[in-house]
Amino acid sequence: MAVKKKSAGSAYAAARLQAELGRIPAFEPKKREIGKGEAAPRRKAAKESAAILLENPKTDLPSLKNSLAVKYGIRYLKNSEILPFIPKSNPSLRSLLLKSPTRTLSGVSPIAIMPPPAFCGGRCTYCPKGENAPQSYTGYEPTTMRAIQNAYSALRQVASRLKQYCEQGHGADKCHLIIMGGTFLCVDGKARHLFMKDAFDALNGKKSPSLQSAINANEHAPHRAIGVTFETRPDFGFESHADEMLSMGGTQVELGVQCLSDAVYRKVQRGHTVSDVVRSTKILRNAGFKLTYHMMPGLYSTPEQDISYFRRLFTSQDFQPDMLKIYPALVVQGTVLYNQWKKGEFEPYDTEKAAEVIANAARFIPPYVRIPRIQRDMPSPLISAGVKNSNLRQIVEKKLEERGEKCRCIRCREIGSAVRKRTPLGKLKLSLGRIDYSASGGKEIFLSFEDGEKDLLAAFLRLRIPKQSHRKEIDSVSSIVRELHVYGQEASIGEDNPLKMQHKGLGRKLLAEAERITSGEFSLEKIAVLSGPGARGYYRKFGYSPEGPYMAKKI
Repeated sequence: MAVKKKSAGSAYAAARLQAELGRIPAFEPKKREIGKGEAAPRRKAAKESAAILLENPKTDLPSLKNSLAVKYGIRYLKNSEILPFIPKSNPSLRSLLLKSPTRTLSGVSPIAIMPPPAFCGGRCTYCPKGENAPQSYTGYEPTTMRAIQNAYSALRQVASRLKQYCEQGHGADKCHLIIMGGTFLCVDGKARHLFMKDAFDALNGKKSPSLQSAINANEHAPHRAIGVTFETRPDFGFESHADEMLSMGGTQVELGVQCLSDAVYRKVQRGHTVSDVVRSTKILRNAGFKLTYHMMPGLYSTPEQDISYFRRLFTSQDFQPDMLKIYPALVVQGTVLYNQWKKGEFEPYDTEKAAEVIANAARFIPPYVRIPRIQRDMPSPLISAGVKNSNLRQIVEKKLEERGEKCRCIRCREIGSAVRKRTPLGKLKLSLGRIDYSASGGKEIFLSFEDGEKDLLAAFLRLRIPKQSHRKEIDSVSSIVRELHVYGQEASIGEDNPLKMQHKGLGRKLLAEAERITSGEFSLEKIAVLSGPGARGYYRKFGYSPEGPYMAKKI
């Protein structure tokens, strides 16, 4: 007798019920045990550490923690235990104690979560399908392991990530919610909305009766979603898909493009065409979404072909993504591609060749594009063939440096990059810059505040003059702001920290310039913003009000 497979909807409902009732001991996060009678000494040690650091901030922190651990007979003292004793009026010392400071250097706290495993709509030959993991994931990536640990409950995944940020000293006032794993739009509609409601409920710190009420509540929540990203396929980026993602608070879409060849798509059983990429890109861009492309060098291609793909991405107005994630093709056991590799029918790029291709392609990446990731976050023992170096980006950067070149993507120029590289910032001389380009039949204007001498980017705005958006809110007399971002380490809402670029008026100035361009140069009457639910209050201060999923203003 055939066993009926559970739908994604029933799987999520069951996981959620179990999570609510706490009936999954196997998935309970492992808590660190504190020795009997250790709590009071730890507090004393933390308080004394803070006092010493406040008196002499140059004190060697590891040595200090070790000596106080010995003095009070406790195990190693954590930075997060010292932080509460450091006043907020001393931001430099608080920054020193932050664990994983790069997590929030781009101005927000990313929270990646996954729904339960479900069919993604494709049968790609290179795609790993791990046990109890969403398609295209092995089950051993950090995000996947967190999802499994929390029984794929959105509520628990978000709550545990927030707890982790707070323990590390990050405020997590402003969050970017990222829905990963397969194609979320393939999940049953009811379960999909329930999953998103749970995610917003966790950010809000309270339960709401519906997804829309949870989204509305997030505007004043302790942890506000300033952005919501969905991973999907190019054939799941059409009008109805865009509308659904907007209804769930979406602001950004990551499209699995991989290459620009219909022949390769057929060979890997991708199930869509290049024309689908062009169509979904246009629809999503005209609806106001930010767009990320996933590209896969070495997928039945030569270095010359891959470089031509990157050139075409930014010389043809059909594409022009805002961001790129570059994942060289990998061979993973259990895939069709693995069998082809074993037969000698496929050979992926090794580290050297992949780095060379990406370094050569870097010259075609415009300064208005961000490359958030190079190489998949996958444990190297699971990779049978292909790039096994997790530091592929650094290898590419070294190649460029040896040639006297450098990557000028947004990530490499944002303020946080100087912190990552331990480069002293000094005083910044910021000026307003502008780049105009055509994309998907419309006009794109990239406004930015940059220090030209240091080649550092502090803030930017993406303004679009759209052409034939399917959304009624974006009519023929409207422009749309697709993104407004101020870089530097995340500053809490209302915080005035001299070390952080947020809340310095840069966003306000960029928005005012976008309004001037809209009315003065294009004679349009309205400007709309696709804002994350948690950022709507910011736009209200400048006269914007809700209009469907957008914030809009007559000008």
